[in-house]
Amino acid sequence: MPVYENIVSSVQKRKGFPVPTITAEDKEAFEENGFHVLRAAVSTSEIALLKEAVAKMLVTPSEHPYAKNLADAPDIATNPPDNPRGVWAGFNLQLFDDIFWDFAYHPQIALAVEALIGPDINLYETASIHKVPGFPNNYRDWHQDSEYSDPQSNDRNVTVITFLDEMDGESGATWVVPGSHKEGALPHVLPEESLSSKAKEVQDKHLFAPKGVAFSYQPGDVLIFLVRVVHKSGANLSNESKWSLAYNYCRADTLDLARVNGFVGAYLPITRKGAIYRPGTTFLP
Repeated sequence: MPVYENIVSSVQKRKGFPVPTITAEDKEAFEENGFHVLRAAVSTSEIALLKEAVAKMLVTPSEHPYAKNLADAPDIATNPPDNPRGVWAGFNLQLFDDIFWDFAYHPQIALAVEALIGPDINLYETASIHKVPGFPNNYRDWHQDSEYSDPQSNDRNVTVITFLDEMDGESGATWVVPGSHKEGALPHVLPEESLSSKAKEVQDKHLFAPKGVAFSYQPGDVLIFLVRVVHKSGANLSNESKWSLAYNYCRADTLDLARVNGFVGAYLPITRKGAIYRPGTTFLP
């Protein structure tokens, strides 16, 4: 049985038909704050499958042709056995395992995203984050994901963090600044700190840092936020590795005005007319 059918079957057995409830109040709060938390969206068995695939990806030999999609963190001293290269981020996950294709269609997540930004959503990007023990607080500092997708015809684009491990703000959870999406696209600069991912961050990050919030998450919880929300990777002060997946989705009418998106599977249809979409197959009514 294909992995996707395993995922659908698991959700149906656990919660009945996999149609998430996004209330009018949820939608209003999402537009005001820029984020929404889904609890227990992904089952324990699904998390186990995903972690197995991530574990295999993290031991990809450096000479493998796909290894360029794995970003090392050479300045962080600790490389645990489950992450011997010290990879902190992976991209184009579908190259490594078919489950990463299938997970893009997870009913609980995809239909919640459609309810928040739809109608009709497409895939934009797939990535993963792996925080080794001692992952510093400012390694991937305050930024907007829209810095890497603009210009687009609209801003109905979200990042979806699926937590594969238990996390909070001091053990790897993402921090967000509520309402910061209303600031629009902010100027970004390269970080001045020597210990960093070297990726761009908001120019005036000191203004946003005091407003940031983080929550506690269990494996299978999901954080959905608009790509203009200012956010950062939290520190991992625990003694265990912390893994998460970061998928981006956009509304189906979102156009890439400068052709900046070169990710595997970009603009693949995910939902249509309130149902999970695959060519020739509709899994939901």
